[in-house]
Amino acid sequence: MIISKPKRTTIFSLTVFTLICGFGSIYFLRQILSESEGTWRYIVLGILILTTSILLSKLLFGYKVIKISHDKVHIYFPFRFFKTTQDIKNLGAWQESIVSTNKTEFKQLKLVFVDKGYVKISNQENSDYDKVYKYIKRKAPKKEVKD
Repeated sequence: MIISKPKRTTIFSLTVFTLICGFGSIYFLRQILSESEGTWRYIVLGILILTTSILLSKLLFGYKVIKISHDKVHIYFPFRFFKTTQDIKNLGAWQESIVSTNKTEFKQLKLVFVDKGYVKISNQENSDYDKVYKYIKRKAPKKEVKD
């Protein structure tokens, strides 16, 4: 059984940055309530609240666990209360995108299913990326989409 879920380092860094933005927005809100001078405080508060809400939604609704075993792909989104099981036969297409940077390679695997949407995983955010890629490459080589 292959289990791919978000890495702890990714979750930790997103959580820390979300907390910093959240505390920054609370600080600027207190500044605005005590002194209403300066429109720059309103602008900074708006940017911090927007950033905090985007990061929080990424943390909560982007968290997914993918389990692959016995020609079945189990996709579970715990904070969306959504769980689905797909057969490898229902895989419509899959594609690996590779972006080379100065020091590392960013790889993203997109699995598109015939009847119920798609799922994306990447090597920097998810664990066991290489195992998932090798399994999909072995089980569904004809459904690969080339660039």
